[in-house]
Amino acid sequence: MERPAAASFGRRELNKQANRTAILDAARNLFLKSGYDTVTIRDVIGSTALAAGTFYNYFRTKEELLRALIEEQVLTLTDELRRVRGQARSLDEFVHGAYLAAFTAIVQEPVLYHLMMRNEHVVRSLYQESVMGISTRALRDDIRDATRRGIMPAVDADYLAAAFFGAGYELGRLLAESPRKDPAAPGASAGDNSSFSMTPAAAAAFATRLFLGGIQSFASDKVTTLKPRVRVIAGP
Repeated sequence: MERPAAASFGRRELNKQANRTAILDAARNLFLKSGYDTVTIRDVIGSTALAAGTFYNYFRTKEELLRALIEEQVLTLTDELRRVRGQARSLDEFVHGAYLAAFTAIVQEPVLYHLMMRNEHVVRSLYQESVMGISTRALRDDIRDATRRGIMPAVDADYLAAAFFGAGYELGRLLAESPRKDPAAPGASAGDNSSFSMTPAAAAAFATRLFLGGIQSFASDKVTTLKPRVRVIAGP
């Protein structure tokens, strides 16, 4: 039989979790609708059924609230990317599947990712000690696992993880910040696909093609030396 004190504690914890979730949900909706800069803490708490002072039981500032939203988003995406990479049966599936999942998530909530990129000081503070560190360590572990499973040649996991992350971050920036047009929409000119081509599928295909050639070169023991070509201009 459950003790009254334990039951009361359990109810309080569930209530605290529900309140925090309500604040996060309200903030996400408002940030996506109106933009981070225009939304106030009063707006956020006013969109919930909570008392005005409840916000400060969970967050000290609006920036801390944004940080919590970013952490939640990154952790959710990290779990999905680990699943995709872990199930990959080839190098192509490993690279393409992960990029497609990441870019699709960005397009589904572009304003949230746009906020991340406009507040890079918040994001970069998460690289080592917190959620971004978890994400990059997971990527390095998955690269090493792919090597053990024989779908990826031996390659420096730290270098490759940094390259994967950097390319994904900047391509994700383009996806989040670039408007995407429907070529069938009124006013769209024939052959105008400059914006429409910036899609998760196109970005994932580009990144996959870029990295597959480079990664596969590590399957050879031959070291390639790149020598600059100097064009000698003949004198008069």
